[in-house]
Amino acid sequence: MALFDTALTPRPSLLSRLSRLLETPFDQRSRAIAERAAYLRSLSDADLAALGLTRDTILPHVFKRQTAR
Repeated sequence: MALFDTALTPRPSLLSRLSRLLETPFDQRSRAIAERAAYLRSLSDADLAALGLTRDTILPHVFKRQTAR
């Protein structure tokens, strides 16, 4: 039996913390789009179908959602 301690997650490096501190709104939106697209790509086809999406419509969906805000 393996024991995993999920409480000890690695801390972000100093450089990544500084880049987040100096992040522009464009950077934030770009990162949010990339994270949302990666999340949707990780879903199964059945999960995407439940959301009304196919693999071909992930990026148009993500960009349409971001520009509507």
